[in-house]
Amino acid sequence: MDSQKPAITKERLQNKADILESNLFNAVSKNDDKINFNLQINREQFPDSVILKALLQLFPRFSIKGSQIVLNLNKMLTRKIPEGNQVKLEKQLLSLDETEDTELSRLSVTLEIILSHKLLHLSIKGTPEIPSQDGSITKSFFDSESCPGIIKKGGDIDFREINKFPIVKAGDELFFITTAVQGKPGMQYDGKIIPVPKALPLELNLNGGVDRLYKDETKIGYLLTANKTGVVLLSRDHNIITDIEISDQLNIKRLDYSTGNIGTKFVCPISMKIDTICSEFKIRAMGMVEANIMEGGEIETDDQAKLHIIMPDSKVTAQKDITLHFARNATLTSKTGTITILDELVDSTLFAPTISFEKTKGIMTTNTLDAETICLKNIYFGGDNIVYFGRKLFSERHTLIESLTNLEKESLALGEEEKEGMENFHRELKRLTNAIKKNPQLLDNMKNLILATRTMDFETLDTELAAIEKLMNTKEVSIMKKRLETLKIIPKKNKEFKAMAKELTKKIEEAELKMSTMSLTIEGLLRRAATIKLYTGTEEEDFPQKPQLLIESETSEDTFVKIACTYNDRGGFKIVQN
Repeated sequence: MDSQKPAITKERLQNKADILESNLFNAVSKNDDKINFNLQINREQFPDSVILKALLQLFPRFSIKGSQIVLNLNKMLTRKIPEGNQVKLEKQLLSLDETEDTELSRLSVTLEIILSHKLLHLSIKGTPEIPSQDGSITKSFFDSESCPGIIKKGGDIDFREINKFPIVKAGDELFFITTAVQGKPGMQYDGKIIPVPKALPLELNLNGGVDRLYKDETKIGYLLTANKTGVVLLSRDHNIITDIEISDQLNIKRLDYSTGNIGTKFVCPISMKIDTICSEFKIRAMGMVEANIMEGGEIETDDQAKLHIIMPDSKVTAQKDITLHFARNATLTSKTGTITILDELVDSTLFAPTISFEKTKGIMTTNTLDAETICLKNIYFGGDNIVYFGRKLFSERHTLIESLTNLEKESLALGEEEKEGMENFHRELKRLTNAIKKNPQLLDNMKNLILATRTMDFETLDTELAAIEKLMNTKEVSIMKKRLETLKIIPKKNKEFKAMAKELTKKIEEAELKMSTMSLTIEGLLRRAATIKLYTGTEEEDFPQKPQLLIESETSEDTFVKIACTYNDRGGFKIVQN
């Protein structure tokens, strides 16, 4: 294009080049992209000589070695380009593909020039870096956002928020964590290397109860899974999870106004270990509860309870065993286990299948015991002590027998109802037969209906009645259908009654088996003015019931007592006193 215009002076060339350079520098400087260097120049506005000079001045300002670029461009500018056409040049300015460093061998810088009659497009492209990826939690399988932090050693936590701790079972998935992936460096358009930081793995401390599981050989990540049932405890640093633990036990110092009740709304799913439970505060837990001192309050657990000192107005209910050293004016209930007294029991009431004392010396004063197996040896008895032996089992058996008797009465009544229903059904069948004699089209249906009544084939009866109803929708058909619906219910009820009777009989047998294994042993010293009253499960009409055995201390000295009692279904209770 310059050959078609008069040559410009050296001074004017410099001025125009400076203007173009300034414009290009301002345009490129606005872009922070270190990978791509792009220019567009209007050839109709600036002569080729000005463009070349401006670029020679511009490239050093961006640390680009431009002599080779300008040389290639100059060759292209001399070519005549028809209107509407363009020429293109692609050239590699720099390449590290022969280097031994595999991280750098992918790097290069390429030049692209597109030249038309009116415009010049120039692009220098480096190689983008591949960013490093630190290890991170990419998926949480529980509500980790609202999960409280790990409990401090001093037990500093508001246990009114106990239900926010997520509950997991052994094998449950917790987090999916991606492994760290090291990135690769890039190259700027000026040939400078773009370093990438070292990829860091996620430093997540597994404090117990958590397993690491790789799901495939690629090891793009791994799962954290629970290896036991418990609650998820998380620790955070600036809202970043740093520690995870599955705990099946929580330890605190005092259950009082600073903590509130545990398990008021939802049962605490794990075991609890508490130094002191204050009066009027309550624990409900699925796991074992251990307490040093109960100053009143209440414990309910689906597991065991282990207690040292139980003060007045305390109440303990456990599905399994209860073990205690000292209790005063307390109520203890073990639904399926044993209550074991280790030292002293005063003014208390105990309910359990088994109650025992297993030390060389103990004290029991004014208590009520209710159990099927009782073993109390080496005891000093004081005050009035009441022992109910087998009362619960006898009551259960009595209730079961009553239920079975009532069920048998219902079954007999159902039989009478079925008999009456069949009579009414056959009566209506005769009426329907007489009505159908006037309609020959239904004789086959009626014949099938009568045959089905012999075995009470309800499916066939329904089919034939439906066919008859289509051609003869009369009162007789409607009544027959109602009678049939009533009769359909009876076999189902009979089946249910048989199943219930079988279950009740089984429970009665189980209760009687337990009764045959009942045993009572009481051995110790009866202090002055102390008594032991033994009540058995035998039902008596007199109220209040009299004890089967009454032992009173009649001397000022301690009186040795030894009692043994067993039961069998033939001889009843056998009490032996030495």
